[in-house]
Amino acid sequence: MQPTMLTFTRIGVACLVVATAGVAAAAPELRFETKAGEPTDKDKHPPPTVTVTVIGGTAMAPEAFVLRQTDGKLAGLKASKVTPYAQGPEPVGIAVLVFGDPTWLTGRKELVGALEGTLGALATAGPPGSQGLVLMYRGDIEVRQAAGPLADLAAVKLGPKDPGAAKADRDLAGAVKRAIAELDKLSTPRKALFILGDGIDGAGSRSPSGPMRELQKVLADKQIIAFAAALQIDLPPLGSPVPPPITVNPKTGEEVTDPLLEDAFAIADGEWRKIKDQAIADLKILVGGQAQKLTSAGSLGGAASGFTSLLDDRYYVTFPGFDAKLKAGFSWDGKDHPLMLRIDGQDTTATPVTMTPTWSMPGGGSSWWIWLLVGGGAVAVVGVVVATRKKPLPPPPPPPPPSVAAPAGPPPGPAKPQKTMFVGMGDDSVFPQVAWMVFMTGPKKHRFVKLHPGTNKIGTGSTCEVVIDDGFMSTEHTLVMMLPDGFWIQDNGSTNGTFVNDHKLTVKQELWDNDLIMVGKTVVKFKSVT
Repeated sequence: MQPTMLTFTRIGVACLVVATAGVAAAAPELRFETKAGEPTDKDKHPPPTVTVTVIGGTAMAPEAFVLRQTDGKLAGLKASKVTPYAQGPEPVGIAVLVFGDPTWLTGRKELVGALEGTLGALATAGPPGSQGLVLMYRGDIEVRQAAGPLADLAAVKLGPKDPGAAKADRDLAGAVKRAIAELDKLSTPRKALFILGDGIDGAGSRSPSGPMRELQKVLADKQIIAFAAALQIDLPPLGSPVPPPITVNPKTGEEVTDPLLEDAFAIADGEWRKIKDQAIADLKILVGGQAQKLTSAGSLGGAASGFTSLLDDRYYVTFPGFDAKLKAGFSWDGKDHPLMLRIDGQDTTATPVTMTPTWSMPGGGSSWWIWLLVGGGAVAVVGVVVATRKKPLPPPPPPPPPSVAAPAGPPPGPAKPQKTMFVGMGDDSVFPQVAWMVFMTGPKKHRFVKLHPGTNKIGTGSTCEVVIDDGFMSTEHTLVMMLPDGFWIQDNGSTNGTFVNDHKLTVKQELWDNDLIMVGKTVVKFKSVT
């Protein structure tokens, strides 16, 4: 069952993206989704549901959430479930970039094992349907694991396939561009990039990297979540300067170095440190600040947790659209209504949400009136019977004069259909009247509106009890009255008139169960229980 489309979405589900304006900066971002109920053997016509995606904050038990329609009378409905991100409906596509230089991979004893353990942690970081791929970069780019199920990352091996060169070659910027291109091929609603390397691009630089800043804009525009972990290793093939040779003084036996070579090394080492520092700064620019500088391979576990926490930034709170016990719910009329989410006692800003699909209780309306049969106070026993109430027939015409034969009249028409009636039994109390209008045509077809005692206005005006969007109707077109002696209808001076059973009203007329009323171009059926 597809959810109802409200506005736009990258993921094919109905979402209305709303930043909770007017609330503290730490307030979560909310997205509302309405969806048709899933029929079951026990409930063939279930009500729709509302799911709120909460971005930011910590998930809590369902009891902590209440959703209220602020233009309705219902105090609010409690959540039926809270779903964490990893079990939610927004799969993620993750591209992992790994620096593939053999010298770097073997520069620390347990680095390769720690990197493979990191991939194993990422294998369970997304909901069902998530995808993953692994690229290893040096001067070129190797696809170590093509895009496939995220769980496949757990089996990827990262050991180098050839020996290291005398000098490392890095094309980090080119690898990021390739990773973005691979992510563009995925259909997952969320995309993420995880970089594992030393952060240096090319031969390194002591000045800010223009390519990194340009790529940061691309990642931001495409809404790709980015994270980086950098482990910088001081080895000559990776860029660190070669220390001056140490010699032994034959006279004293002391280890000595050439002072000129020491000075040159100190200068080169200072430049190397600037390159490493600038690489970290550029890496932070690239991923929007989400970068960690590691001190050892053992720190990779924390980096994996930092990345998954970026993904796990949301949860989903589902609410029923109707409470069967309260016999009340949200207004599923296809119109915008303000919904306000309460989180642990704190209200967020009310948000207009289109309440679709349209829905009402099976049989043209809810069975709320049955509750009138229970808890009757003074009524000891109440029975429901079906009685026949017919319209009074007009008096017969006077007989013709004896000399004139009476013309044959039309056959008598069918009696009015039976009318459901409540009869109090056990005392003399009067049972209340109940009536409603059922739409037979128009966009509200098969929905109903309950009438209240006294005068009910039908028209296009917002103050009418029965509001109909019909260009052929007047603001307050027709009056329907629920009086002690029955139900009555009269035209309220409308432009196009009111018709009951195809007859135009000229005076106030009594209404009977199943009478058809046409106002403008809209037909409604009058239903009553007395």
